Amino acid sequence: MSRKPRPTSLRSPVLRFLALCVAYWAVTLLVLSRVPAIERFGISITIATVERAFRVLGQDVRRVGDSIYAGGRGVSIVSDCSPHVPYLVFAAVVLAFPSAWRQRLAGLLFGAILIHGFNTLRILALIQILIWRPAWFDFAHVYLWQTGTVIVLFVTFALWLRWLGPSARVRRPAVAA
Repeated sequence: MSRKPRPTSLRSPVLRFLALCVAYWAVTLLVLSRVPAIERFGISITIATVERAFRVLGQDVRRVGDSIYAGGRGVSIVSDCSPHVPYLVFAAVVLAFPSAWRQRLAGLLFGAILIHGFNTLRILALIQILIWRPAWFDFAHVYLWQTGTVIVLFVTFALWLRWLGPSARVRRPAVAA
């Protein structure tokens, strides 16, 4: 009994998925570098959401340009602080996954809401850390919340896969004995 070697071409579902992820991500980076309005929009919506969240929580907040001040402390919101780049990574993976376009669009909407919500929570927490424990800010900002963002991307994708159900799982062809 000998087994046929697995195909290594793009006919392999995993290699095709990875190639599509890289292609979508490359196109995304190209578009981001050519259309600065996307980055500007990401920063603007992040500031607006954080500002609104502080007001809902009853905390005084002040916006000065791309900075938010609360409790006497402020942070500048730059491109890396907005959720648009993590979301675009998530979008590349969802778009590359073999599923119906309606399912992909639902995944993109679900991901946008979850990732944006997480990012808002992240910035709220960072400002609170800056107010109450400034010495912890760098660790929380660089390590804790960056790792958290990656975990949220994985969990969001896993939840979307679970929602897709068994029909989206890759079926392996039967091996002749």
